[in-house]
Amino acid sequence: MSTLVTGASGFLGRALLDCLGDAAVALVRAPLSREVKQLQGTPVDSAAWLPEAAGVSTIIHAAGMVHHSRQGAEAMVRFNVESALAMVRAAKALDARLVLVSTSGTVGCFTHATVEADEHSRFAEPLVGRWPYYLSKIRAEQQARRLATQLGVTLTVVRPPILLGPGDTLGRSTSNVSRVLEGRLPFIPSGGIGFTDVRDVASALARLVTKDTWRHVYHLPGTSLPLRAFFERVGEVAGIEVRRPAVAPLVVGGLARLGSRVPLRGLPDPVVLEMSTHHWGLKTLWSHEELDYRPRSDRQTLSDTVAWWRATRQGQAA
Repeated sequence: MSTLVTGASGFLGRALLDCLGDAAVALVRAPLSREVKQLQGTPVDSAAWLPEAAGVSTIIHAAGMVHHSRQGAEAMVRFNVESALAMVRAAKALDARLVLVSTSGTVGCFTHATVEADEHSRFAEPLVGRWPYYLSKIRAEQQARRLATQLGVTLTVVRPPILLGPGDTLGRSTSNVSRVLEGRLPFIPSGGIGFTDVRDVASALARLVTKDTWRHVYHLPGTSLPLRAFFERVGEVAGIEVRRPAVAPLVVGGLARLGSRVPLRGLPDPVVLEMSTHHWGLKTLWSHEELDYRPRSDRQTLSDTVAWWRATRQGQAA
């Protein structure tokens, strides 16, 4: 039985194709230069490729738009919600099950570093609802669950934190690593970060496909660190000394408000600044046992990320 992967050309999607092997079917806008069965199209226009997807028993919807800004966020919100609903309808048409890849940010954002969200936790909309990306993922989860129940589609939601590791060709997931490597870190806010290895998430998803029964939600936590510890650890594995001043939350909040009115050169988007004063905590009640999810050490993930980034840059220069 085949597994259809949306977002197959993305960071997680390519790792999923590696783990699924011959069972994978890639949904792509443009052909991939690899040996895998491919369907051309987009998640929101399933009528174009559904007839060719006969035999697919599981859909892993890993496609999504990520844009941490309030500027121009409408298209992202629309795509993230509408593509999730389209995949529910596609699963119904194919008599398939659906894995909706979401994000830890829908539930795992807090004002304190000691709190963690498990699979029973409520949505963190009071905190993250002002940030369009996380709000779009909350809406996608809610509306997809509602529609799946109505149509009788088996649906599970998988929530990983930020994905790191080799292979992020677009540089979106690993932007916090590249800030250190390129010397673009202006200061260090007081918040935290949660991350895990893309290869371990892909392996867990591949094992999930083989299970006969699913829970409604699976969390795939990794490592949670204060931002200073994270940036210093990146510097450590990269051989770079990270010496940047700490900035209090009130100051970061003031910069975010100012940046919402006047562009501030050299500083991240106001939404990113706001997020940087919060903490991200995630835990799981069953993924370790049921999916054999054992993420590798954070140092290994960071070392592999840095090594891949440098090799890629050297190749581009050559």
